[in-house]
Amino acid sequence: MKSTQPLTDRLIQNIKADTGRIQITDARTQGLKLRVSRTGHKSFAVMMRNKAGKYTTITIGTYPDLSLKEAREVACQIRVDMKTKGLEKPRTSANSKVGKITLRELLDEVQPVFAHAKKGWRPRGGPGSSAYTRNTIERVFGPLLDKPVERLTPEDFGRAANGYQPVRPLKGKDTANGQVSRALSYLSPVLDWAAHRGRKFDKIGAGRATRLDVAELRRVHDPATNDPTIKGKRQRVLSVEEIAAIFPLLQYPAPQKIRRRNILPKNDFGPAAMRFLLLTLARREEVANARWSDIDFTNGVWVKHDVKDTTGKGRSQRLPLSNAALDFLRYLPGYLKRDGNALVFPNRDGGKLDNWNRIAEQIQKGSNTRDWTRHDLRRTGATLLEELQVPVQTIEAILDHSNRFANAGVSGSAGHYMVATRILNKVEDPKLVALNKLSAALDHIVADAKSGGDTGRTDAPH
Repeated sequence: MKSTQPLTDRLIQNIKADTGRIQITDARTQGLKLRVSRTGHKSFAVMMRNKAGKYTTITIGTYPDLSLKEAREVACQIRVDMKTKGLEKPRTSANSKVGKITLRELLDEVQPVFAHAKKGWRPRGGPGSSAYTRNTIERVFGPLLDKPVERLTPEDFGRAANGYQPVRPLKGKDTANGQVSRALSYLSPVLDWAAHRGRKFDKIGAGRATRLDVAELRRVHDPATNDPTIKGKRQRVLSVEEIAAIFPLLQYPAPQKIRRRNILPKNDFGPAAMRFLLLTLARREEVANARWSDIDFTNGVWVKHDVKDTTGKGRSQRLPLSNAALDFLRYLPGYLKRDGNALVFPNRDGGKLDNWNRIAEQIQKGSNTRDWTRHDLRRTGATLLEELQVPVQTIEAILDHSNRFANAGVSGSAGHYMVATRILNKVEDPKLVALNKLSAALDHIVADAKSGGDTGRTDAPH
């Protein structure tokens, strides 16, 4: 079927999208598009550049609620308002059918807008593929997709969220609360964008071209908030057998055994980031945000900016790096160039590393382990240090759970002076001693497993 042709009622009534969503451009009305989903849902949209040259997409209604004749009239009026008169949004009379826009149509409209800045809104494969965020929203809120979005209440979204039943196995879990939580977090900014709501979308031109009166999801209960398998306090610590299986896979480039689909090993910094996380006991976001300019190779210190503690406030931390961590950084391809603003562990596009759950899943498959998270690696490392008789105060300082100077009347700048003091007095930082012990213990566990020794021993090197 041609992508551009004169639309007729007969064509629209008989058209089907058996192989995936299709879009046809009306040859008689400039900018008018007919969209047909695999389920048979049909809608009209106008796609054009406004007077400023910015590309704009406006969904104008669902067929047959909006007839072809009406769609052409609305499309022409929108073009006059925005292209000729230079209006930022079409007049109310031109967009009178917008009130019937469905949730599915709103997702059609927002996807290309959000995809510019958010990778999760970009199709993951070839033609006909869909985005991860949209898939999640459509699975959880499927019963609401073809209903007028302005008529949907927070109660409607709440019933759909709490009544969701997964269509795939949950790896031993009893609930789909994690999936529902993600769907709520992905859909909330879509509705805010449509309603010009919040600091992000209240500026002129930041939100949807024509504002919609849609529900706000802050009132909808997120079932993950009281699900102990998601938000509760975990006590999971990896066994020595699991460490021995996992640690050798945390390399760069990613070993073939855990290669992820659609990403070359040389572009996969996920396993390397996991190794660095374990060697430093850093938080996920700290590793993801690490830049080469943050690494002081002369003094062997990593300056972590905007460290988040239990108060939610940001601050900096100067963490000494073990010899193993420094050697590992020198092995990475970015070390020689050391572009100050470049991320140490980028994603395949050079941006911030994401999809940590998928990285963990691949490592679990390759190591034949299960049911651990990246934060469990941090907890495991802290537990190893405790077994190595490292003082609790030192472990807390490495984890940076709190500012240890805060209650002593000492400025937070003291951390900066300690680097120079250690150099002048040749004082060994207890955190550095502890992290060197940690890397030695990890190497010992792996070597012991390879030699067929007793992996249950606790006499790791001090």
